Amino acid sequence: MGKRKANSKSVNKDDPMDISEGEVNEKRISEEEDNELSEEDLVDVDFDFFDPKEIDFHTIKQLMIQLFSSDAELFNLSELSELIVKQPLLGTTVKVDGADSDPYALLTVLNMNEHKNKECIKQIKNYLIEKTKKDTNLNGKLVELLKDTSKQHIGLILSERLINMPVQIVPPMYKMLQEEIQWATEDNEPYEFGWYLIVTKTYREIASTLDEENEIPKQKKKKAKVSEPTIFYFHPEDEIIERIADFQCNFKLTNQPSSSDSKRAFSDFGIAPSMKIFLLHKSKLDKLINDLEVACK
Repeated sequence: MGKRKANSKSVNKDDPMDISEGEVNEKRISEEEDNELSEEDLVDVDFDFFDPKEIDFHTIKQLMIQLFSSDAELFNLSELSELIVKQPLLGTTVKVDGADSDPYALLTVLNMNEHKNKECIKQIKNYLIEKTKKDTNLNGKLVELLKDTSKQHIGLILSERLINMPVQIVPPMYKMLQEEIQWATEDNEPYEFGWYLIVTKTYREIASTLDEENEIPKQKKKKAKVSEPTIFYFHPEDEIIERIADFQCNFKLTNQPSSSDSKRAFSDFGIAPSMKIFLLHKSKLDKLINDLEVACK
């Protein structure tokens, strides 16, 4: 069955969900003698929506590597990317240079129960069950839903994009995903999900070690007790998902990357990447989309 949405979609600028002409502000500092700030430039960018295609395989794989961060090597992401591009019914990519260009963003869903024998799905399943052991309620629910005999299927939602992509592309992508799920189930395709599992990236700000590495310690001091670090999201929409999810769990990466000082120019902190999962009942999808649309108006 072919998709009932157009292969590409231009969003009307008067539409409240419009993101077709997102304004990217670029501040250019003048090097003139008076050092005055030049006028702000506005760059108009058209975003088009497409079905994932075979040509997108390598870029989608890179997006999956970006999503799973330093733990990416624990999964067969080639197989996962192949599942995504060969799924004819669900999923959306966002491009700016036509159908044959590289996608800048991806949102899709995979049936974890239907693909239970795929190596990548087994790896993700075992990984998440292991990582959620500290949360007995969520862990028990995952084990129950991912059993071979489970009557309720889990939809694994995978969402990733380039860092400079505006959050305004997210509501229409979720809206299209919901419509595609509805159309697929009407045709008796295996996309009748009882629950949705969302894997996402988070980070903690940590004290930079840059200065410490350049100093010779004079004496050892007892470490003071520190409060639980604040968790931040790479994707702003996760703050909305957090409010409506039935279950959620933060966890550390298995392969911890070295602390990053890339934010040193803006603050005295580095970044410690981590992960989080949300589990929400299918009845919450309408509210999620509505809240996303309201937040992005």
